[in-house]
Amino acid sequence: MIQKDCLAIVALTVFAFGCSSVPPQPPLAPEVVEVTLPASADRVKAAVTKVLSDDNYDVDWKDGAQLQTGYRDEQPSIWDWLVRGRFGVVRSRAQAAVTAETDQSSRLRLQVSSEGKQTMFQGWEPTAPQVPQSAENKLRLIKNELKIVQTTYTTETFYGSKP
Repeated sequence: MIQKDCLAIVALTVFAFGCSSVPPQPPLAPEVVEVTLPASADRVKAAVTKVLSDDNYDVDWKDGAQLQTGYRDEQPSIWDWLVRGRFGVVRSRAQAAVTAETDQSSRLRLQVSSEGKQTMFQGWEPTAPQVPQSAENKLRLIKNELKIVQTTYTTETFYGSKP
C-alpha cells in the first residue's frame, strides 16, 4: 500500500514538473540600426572605430567599408572563471557598414547581436543586448563623436527660463 502511494506521488510530481515548463521562445534577431548621417564616410568610420574600440571590441575594417568584430572583451578580474562558468554572462559582437551617399553624407548600418547563458551547463543562446551594448546606444555615441546634436541644450532650455 505504501509503495503504491509513493509511486503515485512520484508519478504525479514528474507529471506536474513535466507540464510546467516555459514554452520555447523564438530566437531573437540582432538589433539593426540604419541611418543616414550628415558626415563624410571617413569621419563616420573614424567615429565607429573610436566608439567600438573604447568599448573593448577588436575593430578591423574589411574592404574599407565593412566591419565585423569578434566578441567584446570584458574587463579581467580574478572571478572570471566563476562568473563565466557558473553565474552566466552576456557576450556581444558588432557589425557595421559605411557607404558614402554624397561628399557630406553617408549611410551607416550597425548591427549588434548578443548571446547569453545562465549556467555553465547551458549553451549560448541569442538574447537582447544589454543597454550599453545596444545598437541605439552605439548610434548615440557615434553621433556624439561626430558632434551631431539634434537639439542644443543650455541651462535655460533644460531648466526653463527664469521669471
